[in-house]
Amino acid sequence: MNRLRDKTYQQFYSELFDSLKIKIAQEQDDYIIAHPTEDLVKYYLDHCLQPIEFDDSEEEVLSHEKSIKTIYSNQRDYAYQQDGDLRVESENIIVKLPIVPNRYVKQILSLRTNSISLSPKPDINIKGSFVVIEIEIKGYRKNLSDEQIAQQIKSIKGSIKGILSSKNSEIKSENKKLEQSLTQFIELRKQKLDSDKSRLSNIMKLTEIPLARKDSETVKKIKFDTKPFVKKIKPKTPDEDYQLDHEKVVDIIRLMSNQCLQFEKTPKTYEKLGEENLRDLLLANLNSIFEGKATGETFNNKGKTDIYLNIDKGNILVSECKFYGGEKLYHDTIDQLLGYLSWRQNYGIMITFSKNKDFTKVIQDAESIIKSHHSYQSGFKKLNNSHFISTHTLPIDDYKYVEVHHLYYNLFCK
Repeated sequence: MNRLRDKTYQQFYSELFDSLKIKIAQEQDDYIIAHPTEDLVKYYLDHCLQPIEFDDSEEEVLSHEKSIKTIYSNQRDYAYQQDGDLRVESENIIVKLPIVPNRYVKQILSLRTNSISLSPKPDINIKGSFVVIEIEIKGYRKNLSDEQIAQQIKSIKGSIKGILSSKNSEIKSENKKLEQSLTQFIELRKQKLDSDKSRLSNIMKLTEIPLARKDSETVKKIKFDTKPFVKKIKPKTPDEDYQLDHEKVVDIIRLMSNQCLQFEKTPKTYEKLGEENLRDLLLANLNSIFEGKATGETFNNKGKTDIYLNIDKGNILVSECKFYGGEKLYHDTIDQLLGYLSWRQNYGIMITFSKNKDFTKVIQDAESIIKSHHSYQSGFKKLNNSHFISTHTLPIDDYKYVEVHHLYYNLFCK
């Protein structure tokens, strides 16, 4: 244990990172893009070791055991070896130190720290949820006093805790390094995947050949509940009406936002892309994740819209993707969005990309611009620094209220 030939924690984590890079590279592109980096890192960190911790909520226990022990002839004093084996009574003190259950115990004990002490150290015996210390207090040529027993217990406990402390220190250090390495690797992976999508979009335009779509496994991996995306309104009629479940609206917005946040992290990659190009990237992800289909520039009620999400027979969700251009353009975009919504639709999404230098000013002005629109009624909420909710009436019905989500993203680059 802790021998020079044993693998170090540093070597173990280096190999672990290499294997995780392969695992990440083998994932579906849309799975990596759709999930926040923080969530992905947390998921892959499940493969790392966890420190062995003592359980302070449980008590240490001591027991006394007796047994008959055989002392073989070659182990006896030379003068008595000719008398053969000897059977003697042996007494042991067993001390159990409770630890928090840890599935990595065997692996942790097989690895060594970078520093090695030449002084003898006790072997660590862990059984289940206990570190077990066993001391022979009486046996062949041995009879320890109470003081000697107490001293040995304290000495061995101290040594074991010191060894585990050193191991835990390296585990925590390597876990932190792995977290940083995974974060950097996943961010670079997302940048590459986004760049690939952008490049493919450009190739499709130049060649006028549509991209063949594959059935993605992403939908199986994203942990949505099993409720349908849409629910029927009772009672049934010959032409059944549907309404979009509010929880699913939130899920859709979260996934769209995750993609847009990727745009923010690498604005240089998307510097030359227009509204339509950015919209296409969002559509690619939505189409790979949701049952039904998301289409761009699809007719709905009046005119065309940027993103139109139609889930099976369910009601649609309409979104607008625009570059920020001040109050008038924003008001016009709200008019445009509300004009697309029919009476049975309850939600709309406005995605605004800002290439302005002072993005903070854009965010600060958002509330007053939204509230000053003639359709605004009430319910302005700030979910985070760049996500707002407001309640509006439809132009076709002053008593029909719809919930509009306003999402802003900073694409400014020097």
